[in-house]
Amino acid sequence: MVAQAAKLLTFRRLFTVALLKICVVSFYFGYRNAVNENSRTNAAAADCAIPTEIPARLRQQIDERVKEELARNQKDGGKEGTLFPERTTLEFATGALRVSRENLMQTYDFGVPIKKDPKGEDIDSIILYNTRASLPSKKKNLAVHGENGEIAKATVSEAMESCDTMNVIFTSLQTQAKVPECQLLIGNFESYNINRFMRMPDLDRAKKNHKELNHTLPLRHTGRIMLPQGIDEFDLPKLFKKSNSGEKDFLLQHFDALKIFLENVDAVLKDLKELLQRRKVVRDNTVVVMTVNAGQSELLSNFVCNARSKGFDTGNVLIFPTDKESYKLAQGLGVATYFDVNSLGLLPSGEAKQYGDPIFAAMMYAKILCVLYVSLLGHDVLFQDVDVIWYKDPLDFFHDKSNTAIQDFDILFQHDGSAQPRYNPLSANSGFYYVRANKKTQYLFTSLLYHGAVVRKSKSHQQVLVQLLQEHSSLFGLKVKVFDKLRTDMFPGGFHYHQDWEGMRAIVKGESNAYILHMSWTENKVNKLLFFRQMGEWYLQDKCIGSDASKLIEGDTVSDGSLVDQCCSKEPIFSCHFQDKPSKVPCRDSPKIDAKRGKPFWP
Repeated sequence: MVAQAAKLLTFRRLFTVALLKICVVSFYFGYRNAVNENSRTNAAAADCAIPTEIPARLRQQIDERVKEELARNQKDGGKEGTLFPERTTLEFATGALRVSRENLMQTYDFGVPIKKDPKGEDIDSIILYNTRASLPSKKKNLAVHGENGEIAKATVSEAMESCDTMNVIFTSLQTQAKVPECQLLIGNFESYNINRFMRMPDLDRAKKNHKELNHTLPLRHTGRIMLPQGIDEFDLPKLFKKSNSGEKDFLLQHFDALKIFLENVDAVLKDLKELLQRRKVVRDNTVVVMTVNAGQSELLSNFVCNARSKGFDTGNVLIFPTDKESYKLAQGLGVATYFDVNSLGLLPSGEAKQYGDPIFAAMMYAKILCVLYVSLLGHDVLFQDVDVIWYKDPLDFFHDKSNTAIQDFDILFQHDGSAQPRYNPLSANSGFYYVRANKKTQYLFTSLLYHGAVVRKSKSHQQVLVQLLQEHSSLFGLKVKVFDKLRTDMFPGGFHYHQDWEGMRAIVKGESNAYILHMSWTENKVNKLLFFRQMGEWYLQDKCIGSDASKLIEGDTVSDGSLVDQCCSKEPIFSCHFQDKPSKVPCRDSPKIDAKRGKPFWP
């Protein structure tokens, strides 16, 4: 009986609305016909004709009356005007509201940097409600029916009132190549991954010059980092370099490396534990970890000399050299050093000429192992590249218990600054980050080790790490934080040095909150050295650079700390080189490094 009564009530409501519409429309047409007939009868009496604005005014009154009745009917529980058809989307979309993106991301720290809207406006985020129970009580009707033909807007607290779970999806504000893009939401078994389809040819069969996106082709399943130009940013490694050649490619090469790791990991952890205890490296359960080869050793030397001149304690720094020369150098600088000769001793010792070259790619393996080793011993890690200098001890920031906003995160990164799809949405810089030792982070770096072949193939452990951060965050609840490059000023890097000159001027004037400067985004070691010199952050004597430094570490061993007095300057070694790069003092008489587009840093 109750069900029949409900059906009858629904029918009466729908019938009332329909009858109302019929009556209003009939009245309008009847009135219009009467007016037209009267106009024809009195055509000669032009001065007595009905004013032409009356039908428009009447039409407006009719529209307003219909809207009022429809709105009244909706408030009474009618089904007209819902955002989503109830019969077909009830199970996964019953309503929607808009909220300010700015307020949403201030309320919930999702850990990602916030991309600035191209128009400089605060844009909205959309919340979809998948059940009636998730609809907010105070905004229920607006969520179901919308407002003035649009999705209605609410505050974050109002919109999230009834949500016991929240699935978060980030999508681009505009695609890099402005490719028309659609987002599909399909009611089915729930998935936490994005499947991407593009109008691309079969890349395995397409000719080299015909691999780009083509609107005439059908949608085809691709990897999620496929670019419209037909470039797969995650091209997978092969077994052999050429079919039937027998010459191992990255995948089998990595199997060999993994075998060495697994055979020696227990012994390495035992040795490391003894070293850390003997040198008393661990402070507040944290170790500052770096890795270096001979080609980048000057940058390590500058870091140590720079830190010592400013009074920082480097006793909690642990260096993982990849060759005998950099091992002796690190010993001579007086910092704790562990040389894993089995896993790291076969890596190249030369200087990487540029980002992504074979030497650069090979060194990524060392970056994975050194963090994993220390994490497996149960210690937190501050990992940094050797092209970093300190203004303030960054451990003071990460160990500050009063800074409750960061204490809940498992791993925290400097913002890289790049908006390339392979780094999105985190754009985490793998050259400076703090990682807490727990089962989530230990498994993260174990997974990164297993992906070593992809690291070698892609020539970047950063892009692999960023995607694993996403996957582990979704699957295991790993809490990741990236400090926004524009909204925070604690950890500036290459983006700031080369593009954010307002921030760099604040550093030069001593008005910044910067703890470090990471000379990333810089092509090679030579330029890094010159940039540090004109920033007044170079403390390594010339006699300890290049081939001259090799003479200081001849022989099988070097005394602990014996190079500090010989190599480290107590004052910065300053020199101007480029007027169009940041400098401690004006370098107006120096040339431009970018002759065509370079602008002076100092006015």
